[in-house]
Amino acid sequence: MIKRILEEDKKENPHPGMIVTLPTGSGKSLCFMLPTLVVSGLTIIVYPLLALMSDQVRRFEEAKIPVLCLKGGQSKKERKKILSNLANVRALVTNAETLANPRVLSALLHIPVSMIVIDEAHTIDRWGSSFRPALRTLSSLVAHLRPRQTLCFTATADDAVIDLLNTVFFTGKPAHLIRGSSDRETISYFSYPALSKSRAITTLLRDPSARPAIVFAPTRALTERLARYCRFSDPALDIRHYHAGLPKDARHMIESWYFHHPDGVLFATNAYGMGMDKKDIRTVIHHSPPSDALAFLQESGRAGRDGLPARSIVLINEADRSSNLFPIFNQHKQCYRSLLLSLIDEELEHCFGCGVCLNHRILRREGERPILRTILFNPLKYTPYTLALTLQKKDARVLYSGSLSTWRIREIEEAVNTLVQEGRILQPPFLKGKMILLPQIDKGGRDR
Repeated sequence: MIKRILEEDKKENPHPGMIVTLPTGSGKSLCFMLPTLVVSGLTIIVYPLLALMSDQVRRFEEAKIPVLCLKGGQSKKERKKILSNLANVRALVTNAETLANPRVLSALLHIPVSMIVIDEAHTIDRWGSSFRPALRTLSSLVAHLRPRQTLCFTATADDAVIDLLNTVFFTGKPAHLIRGSSDRETISYFSYPALSKSRAITTLLRDPSARPAIVFAPTRALTERLARYCRFSDPALDIRHYHAGLPKDARHMIESWYFHHPDGVLFATNAYGMGMDKKDIRTVIHHSPPSDALAFLQESGRAGRDGLPARSIVLINEADRSSNLFPIFNQHKQCYRSLLLSLIDEELEHCFGCGVCLNHRILRREGERPILRTILFNPLKYTPYTLALTLQKKDARVLYSGSLSTWRIREIEEAVNTLVQEGRILQPPFLKGKMILLPQIDKGGRDR
């Protein structure tokens, strides 16, 4: 790849550029850092996040490659000094919003640009049409600057993303495509069917080998609620929560705490993602299946960056049926890895570890049998709360009483609610919440 970049730079009419998909940790940065030293003009690297920009500047400085950074929040004096010094550096690190600034663009038009590198290029598809419209303007900015080559890098991209990048940046001639597998060999994928996801999370996190861990939740409120609950359930765990709604200083403190913690647990939305390079995360727990395979691989990719084995665990029940990934993780016959890669138009050569191929399957969900049997033998006797009390405390007169003695009341109620959603239990509204098993679903009292 580096050889091709250098060869194209020498041509009078070079190929317009490349789209490169390489998994995290495979040395993407080197692919453009080394050519920066050799190509004739300036290299502009565009990132979607400030954290990524800072990290890249650090790498250039450690490699003794002259670099400048343009970003929001700089004073006019700072920016003027940077722009006046562009001819003396090999690389400029910036973002789409800053690049679109008229003064910045005007200054760059007077400098020969050899390469424009767009890292995390998949964000143009995911963010460009919503809260980062400047990402969609990159194509016109690139056209104005007329680099000899445009390079788009990403760790995850399906055919649709690649087609979009070709449409946006390479209208005259399709980009040269270098496509590595999105598969991370060190990460094993598992499905964890759970009636109570709160209990499943605390159970998984109690295992010391599972930590450091990160638990992804779909909303800010759920992130905070789960963190509070797990902190209450197991005070020995060191837990924080993280999302974009926290003040900037608070986010930075939590990022630093988690980065240096050898045993920490972080509950987060996907705001904790790109630019967060904690290498020793052993477990990623997805409270709910992410929206699609690309999102799943992005979240899972937080784990195992040190090259050691790691796990990505998807908690699943009937409430997740609307997810595109529900059919994958709600079965135990087809390889999760193979199905995930097929969704992003990749083929699997070998499964390095998943619940199906390792025969690690949870066929009976914890708590299911005692809950269903108690209701079956005592129809219309219990509400969720009174059932929870019965299953939590031993009573010699009641079958299955005390069988969930290690569960909290809330966890049993959550499990019952899941079974109601699944249609296993009926709560007739006129009977004040008392429950009955639906016979057409659970014939003869046999548990599914």
